[in-house]
Amino acid sequence: MTLPEAFYEALFENEFLRTKGDAFQTFFEKLMAMAYKADFMACRPWGNTGDKKNDGFLKSERRLFQVYAPNTMKDWEAKTKIKEDFEGAKKYWHKYFDKWTFVHNASDGLPPHVQELLLEFERANPGIKMDPWCIEELRSVFRKLGIQDKESWFGPVPTDETKAKLGFKDLQVVLESISSDPTPELGTVRNVPMGKIEANALSDSVCALLKQGMTKASLVEDFFKRWHDPLFGERIAKAFTDKYMALRAEEHTPNHIFEAIWSWAGGEQKGTPEHELAVLTVIAYYFERCDIFEEPRSQAA
Repeated sequence: MTLPEAFYEALFENEFLRTKGDAFQTFFEKLMAMAYKADFMACRPWGNTGDKKNDGFLKSERRLFQVYAPNTMKDWEAKTKIKEDFEGAKKYWHKYFDKWTFVHNASDGLPPHVQELLLEFERANPGIKMDPWCIEELRSVFRKLGIQDKESWFGPVPTDETKAKLGFKDLQVVLESISSDPTPELGTVRNVPMGKIEANALSDSVCALLKQGMTKASLVEDFFKRWHDPLFGERIAKAFTDKYMALRAEEHTPNHIFEAIWSWAGGEQKGTPEHELAVLTVIAYYFERCDIFEEPRSQAA
């Protein structure tokens, strides 16, 4: 996977993970409109009639979409909402669609009661195919986009030239922005264990970004050696460790943790390619040298 491909896929996954509710539907509509152009018809609510249980229609596939992305998927709320949406879709749009697609943001999988409900819909409606879509299906759609569409959405990406020019000033902006935590106790710096990327089940795009960052990670160590405050690097390490432990305690997936750390370290708004590469380099350094993400079990033991 090339650096631009990895960068855009990671940004796309970041957007998927952070958007909820109406923002997630806007994200979905933008993706589909870019990928399918006029073949995709978004449907916005109208007056008292609403959207008649239609969150988008793909004409060539006779596919009707319903988007569901709450902050948490509660059992009874999910079942009630899905039932209402499906029955409403059949009432208003039955002659136009053969596929009903439930787009959701539960990246760790649908709960069994929702899976059972979708299978029961399909069993009771043999002319309609039920398809749940989540991150992997949406990622496949994202891969249809050309480089110009991706750049118009997420901005320019770091290039090999950017990487060649990366210097201390780029790193300083990132490091100083996360150095406000109290000075931690000094600890032992360890080398990255073999198989650490695989042990954390990180996506291909995240792995590619970490490996790109690792090519320049020595700059971070050189930066700390030259910096006037000898404890500066330890404060940054403590900040990274604390952030990682807080995210892990919330039971986020490893990819979600990476995206959250990327946003936290670099700022919520995407910066220049130079800034973003500096952020990735710092993350890669602490991935290699400090306690963020988990070691392989054999090493941890």
